[in-house]
Amino acid sequence: MGQLKRVIVIGLDGATWNIIEPMVQEGKLPTIDKLMREGCYGNLESCIPAKTFPAWKCYSTGKNPGKLGVYGFANLVAGERYRVIFNNSASFKSEELWDILGRNGISCGVLDMPTTYPPKAIDGFMVSNAPPRPSGFVYPEDLESEIKRRFDYKTEPDHYFESDKEAAIRDCMAIIDQRFEVARYLLKKFNPPFFHLTIFEIDTMQHYTRGKPLEDAWIAIDHGIKSILDEHCDRDTYVILMSDHGHTDRVCNFQIARWLESKGLSVTKRHSRTLRAILSMLGLRRDRVIGLATRMGMFRLLRDYVPKTIRVRFLALLPIKGSVGLKNPMGGLIEHDRSRVIPFGGGGLLYINRRYFKSQNEYESFRSKFISELEEIADPRTGEKLAQKVYRGEELYSGPYLSLAPDIVISPNEGYMLGNVGTAEDIWVYPESEWTRCHRLQGIFTILGPDIKRGLKIQGARIYDLAPTILHLFGIPLPQDIDGRVLHETFEEGSALAAREIAYQGTDEKARVRGKLRGLKATDKI
Repeated sequence: MGQLKRVIVIGLDGATWNIIEPMVQEGKLPTIDKLMREGCYGNLESCIPAKTFPAWKCYSTGKNPGKLGVYGFANLVAGERYRVIFNNSASFKSEELWDILGRNGISCGVLDMPTTYPPKAIDGFMVSNAPPRPSGFVYPEDLESEIKRRFDYKTEPDHYFESDKEAAIRDCMAIIDQRFEVARYLLKKFNPPFFHLTIFEIDTMQHYTRGKPLEDAWIAIDHGIKSILDEHCDRDTYVILMSDHGHTDRVCNFQIARWLESKGLSVTKRHSRTLRAILSMLGLRRDRVIGLATRMGMFRLLRDYVPKTIRVRFLALLPIKGSVGLKNPMGGLIEHDRSRVIPFGGGGLLYINRRYFKSQNEYESFRSKFISELEEIADPRTGEKLAQKVYRGEELYSGPYLSLAPDIVISPNEGYMLGNVGTAEDIWVYPESEWTRCHRLQGIFTILGPDIKRGLKIQGARIYDLAPTILHLFGIPLPQDIDGRVLHETFEEGSALAAREIAYQGTDEKARVRGKLRGLKATDKI
């Protein structure tokens, strides 16, 4: 490993240059500015669709969802009847960075990365991104009581933005500060050569806030990053900032379930439609119900003792402010077996019910025509196309779990959300709820350290590329089935790091040649 001492990755959930760069230019984020000027930076393309599940695991494995077995918060599995299976950390079928590093004698620390609950045993420690006030969210077990006692560690905010925005902002700010405090403590206690920290609350803040509250959150993050650099980094440390996806202003929500229903392709459960109508007539919107339950002390009990899957289904029935429709990211209110096309998981994942087709040719003919129809959908206000591109599942994904993949994936144009939100009549829902931003495909990436170029803006980096790049920094061969590439263009020409051969697990020459032939992406000096 030569002089390599440590790699620190700070993951900022939903971080996006279109918010960060103006603040950098105004001198408000000097630490991030330093990382950009003294290292390399650029966009980091997420997986498609750009969603928390499975994006964080695409980062930590370097592999696409077809090799992980997870395409969202839940999987829709065909059989005699369709089944919805909610995913957790055990659902992902691949080794991660910390598994490979640990096997090579390099201890690791992981703090608050989504997709890590429940935690697994690693060479080091893992504090998982967990439900509120759980037990068993830390490995090793005795560390859990220590951080609870020492820091009153909170796994998520106590308040919802829908019911008490000011309190929710205070909660998020407190957790951001706490995460950096805990990170510094764990770095000092364990001194791991590899450390990953995620700041998840900035994603929530960007969804719900603008102006000074959001600016304050980013300034707090910048200060937190500086504290880690000052206390735990030296000239031999590599520092990486990254995000699982970006954010952009929300233009519109296309209610895909309602559109499919209007085409006779999808069926909503009758009792769900009736119950939503009753709740709407009674004025029982989600923000009001949450607010009332919070004031009565009931919602904390629900959060502590009712499984999240049940709470999600309950909240899905409550109308959102400005609409009387449903928002159900799991698609649980759709009659799966009676629908020809099943919207599932939000973000444009569509499953085709193959029972409606007599042959593979008939199925493929329907899918081709349906994709063409999806590609022509346009915003009635502006004429802009809804989709940047519509994919067949096998165009995006590959691997042993391809059979679980959606048949069609819609990658929307920036600012367009795809979900089951809106009134019983509306298909196009324009901003009127609390969410001000939605996800975008392009997140952020910076890298600073020895043998890393200075002031280089890179292009073409993908979330899959971080795991192989980090393994290469440690001089460890990459898994044979990894999808990402080493970001070789960030290395100084003629340096020992640039000269290091990109090796793959195993010794066959074919694997080594494959690494050399992947090619470099275009770059430009700033």
